[in-house]
Amino acid sequence: MNPRTCSLLVASVLVLGACNDPNAVQRANSADLGNSPTAPSVKSGNVPGDLHNTAGPIAPSAQDFANTMAASDEYEIETSKLALTNSQSAAVKDFAQKMIDAHTQSTEKLKKAAGSAAPTIIPDMTLASDQQQSLGQLRAKKGADFDQQYVILQRDAHQRTLAALKDYSVKGDQPPLNAFANEVIPIVSGHLAMARNLKP
Repeated sequence: MNPRTCSLLVASVLVLGACNDPNAVQRANSADLGNSPTAPSVKSGNVPGDLHNTAGPIAPSAQDFANTMAASDEYEIETSKLALTNSQSAAVKDFAQKMIDAHTQSTEKLKKAAGSAAPTIIPDMTLASDQQQSLGQLRAKKGADFDQQYVILQRDAHQRTLAALKDYSVKGDQPPLNAFANEVIPIVSGHLAMARNLKP
């Protein structure tokens, strides 16, 4: 048997063997992929999409950010309106009025920034479920109990809002909203400092 005939016979045997073993091709391909210097290394349980995570955290959606800020303003305004009637502390009432004024202005700035985005964004001020719950609980309180709870909520709310603003100012992809975040960060920082120093 000449060498060419021998080679063809060996190749035919290999092909038939692969047909009888459907996993053979898959194993061969896997082996080639693993030996390739350009092949991505994917850990067990991960999907190729996970490779994008190596570039860092995903930027917040512009719409989600706008909704978060709108709901934050609405929450501040509604809780502070309650403070004007349910609080027994002059200091708390003074703080509450400042929050109403400041967050009303913030809402207007947000709407303007969102309207300048491309495409245009319409902020949704619907409160999150936890905001609705804490607002409902606050409505049931009066006097000293109200003041204590209101101050706690104000500290927590401003801290969360500040974190969201800082996050978007760095990662956001809509320049008008980035500018809004950078403008509002020092204002919210001031509110947080006031809330921390507020004695009910």
